[in-house]
Amino acid sequence: MSLAHDDVDATQPVVYIPCGDETSTEDDAENDTDEILAEEYSPFRERDLPGGYVTRFDLYRAAWKKCFDRMEVRSIFRSLGARVETRVQHIVSALHAPLVDEIVRSVHRAYDDILPGLPRVELPVIAISGSSTSKGFLADVASRLETNHAEDAEDDDPPPGSHITHLYPSDCPNIMSTMKALVTGFVNHPPNGKDVQRKPVTSLASYDIELLKVWYGVLRDSAEGPEPPPQLVVFLHDFEQFDESVVQDMFYICSSYVPQLPLIVVVALSSLFPSFLHTTYPQSILSLLRVDTFTVPSGPTLLERVIAETFFDLRFEPDVMVGPAALDYLTDFFCRHASSVEGALLILQLTHFKHFDEPLTVFVHDELLGTSSAELATEKLSDPKGIAFLTSLVSWSFGHQELAPNQVGWPVNDVAGLLASIAKARADFRYRLRRFKLAFGVLLRVRKVILNLGYRTAEVDKTPLEMMSASLRGGLAREGKYLVMMTKKLSVEKTQILLQDLQSFLDELPGHMDETQEVRQGLAASAELLEGAEGAISTGVADEFGDWLAGYFQEHIINLEDLRLWEIWYTGPTPFPSDMLNPAPRASVVSALLQPQSFLPASHNDATPERLPIWKLPDASILFRRYLEAGRMINVYDWYDSFSQAVESQRSHLSRGGGEGSGADEEEWKMHVQARFMRALHTLDLIGLIKHTGRKADHVMRTVFDIPE
Repeated sequence: MSLAHDDVDATQPVVYIPCGDETSTEDDAENDTDEILAEEYSPFRERDLPGGYVTRFDLYRAAWKKCFDRMEVRSIFRSLGARVETRVQHIVSALHAPLVDEIVRSVHRAYDDILPGLPRVELPVIAISGSSTSKGFLADVASRLETNHAEDAEDDDPPPGSHITHLYPSDCPNIMSTMKALVTGFVNHPPNGKDVQRKPVTSLASYDIELLKVWYGVLRDSAEGPEPPPQLVVFLHDFEQFDESVVQDMFYICSSYVPQLPLIVVVALSSLFPSFLHTTYPQSILSLLRVDTFTVPSGPTLLERVIAETFFDLRFEPDVMVGPAALDYLTDFFCRHASSVEGALLILQLTHFKHFDEPLTVFVHDELLGTSSAELATEKLSDPKGIAFLTSLVSWSFGHQELAPNQVGWPVNDVAGLLASIAKARADFRYRLRRFKLAFGVLLRVRKVILNLGYRTAEVDKTPLEMMSASLRGGLAREGKYLVMMTKKLSVEKTQILLQDLQSFLDELPGHMDETQEVRQGLAASAELLEGAEGAISTGVADEFGDWLAGYFQEHIINLEDLRLWEIWYTGPTPFPSDMLNPAPRASVVSALLQPQSFLPASHNDATPERLPIWKLPDASILFRRYLEAGRMINVYDWYDSFSQAVESQRSHLSRGGGEGSGADEEEWKMHVQARFMRALHTLDLIGLIKHTGRKADHVMRTVFDIPE
């Protein structure tokens, strides 16, 4: 994001300040960026198409948008009407919907069933563990509460309305700030924009809960109709990061005002263990609370649904099919490190981004190379600047064979024919991919039926995610043979159950899919044999259907890398670029300061890895070299003195080489050195390499030690 100096938003994590003429327009900046992308970045420049990176970047955005923004109009919650959501969002919402319903129901009934005989009314607390796995979950809960909707309403009684405020650890460093945020969160943000009338002069402070009590009393008295009084719901986000003593005081104050103030606290726990409250807070505080715990669905089941209903769904055809290497990394990261939907989506997005580094991916959508016709694409491909790309394309298409140039000097005789062959390869890949996904679905369905029939030995040692990855490698031969063997042992009745279940599976698929005809014919042939079969065992029917399954699995569950030009539409064995997801900023900063010649654009052609003499380094690197030679505390004057010696050495070398500055005034030169020192010092301070201490005004403290050479 490019911002002018006056438009800088302090809440933005990153602000881009363009370098150049301040009078340049935004369009000029975008054009300059495109030129930089096209000219500077190209990992396969030796065989790339001119302007290919910009074209592929647009294709990447379109492919990821198609994958992520597969729009469906769904009525997730009946009272909310139709909501437009992405396919992935719908999958996650479908898994979360039952829990959201239960939490909303618990909030609405928080003050209905109060246990009699208690010395005081308990403060309702709803602890949601694992809420960090999906940022949209708490938003769904808050949205449901704000819509004043409940599917559990009995006898047509409307549920109570809910006023919501959100508290974060940064807003609550002490109890006064916490209570102020809680009270003003309700008082200053009334629902529907209707403010409650207040007297211009009041003796109640903004952190006094009595102010909230008065405000709520006016709001309750002004309510129209038979609706129940509204509830006050407080969301505590990232609950583990709150100060324990502050939360204890808040709980104590709030519990003193229930049920006059129908407060309900929703605690969002990042961990998957709901026992955090009971292990952290004393019994004296827990006795004031009535805690209900809920756990957000997460783990492999969620990831399986996301992958199965996008890349393995026959109703959806992505531009780029994810390969087993990326899928294995995604599974490992999701199951071992962070079970976050947003993290999984980021990995899938980076997989798409990395895939479009390959120059041949300009043919992902079509063979027109961004033009409007095959003739224009042929002309663009015949440009002399694209001869390296054309050579590599023909090499990929025809098995890296030797090419003989024709009479006009081009490495192929018919460019239009080459483009047509790419279109044919695309159609073939899509066709084989659809049949592959259908065969994989049939295999999973056969396995499910056999398990339901009581054959527990049909269980495999692979999880569904591992089976997806193995199928992409064509490595389910053993599982397929075992299921075929089990199928041949089925009786007539059980064989009929299997055939009926497979038929219902096909009926759930789109009716226009020609790929299902082969399976339908196989099922019909077996069904005809079943009509005349009698007895407990029918060897002929089961054997024939098993043999048909074996041939079907072997023909269609294949390694997609065997298809021509698969690199365009399939990520295959390409490893996931984990450095893009988990970079090492500290190592990069230290390396840049120690070896600046490896990072500076002017020295990209310098292949000498030797350590440069100190006088050849930039000022920040000079200062950092002296930084490493110092102890824990650095005397700033000594640091400046050693820096000035290095700069003097630099000055003498430049003077002998005919450089500038040899006749500069000494006083001006000293000021020049001091300015350069201060700029380098502030640079190291900005990146966190020094720490100021109040013990010695003329010293600073190092923050980085043990730098490897």
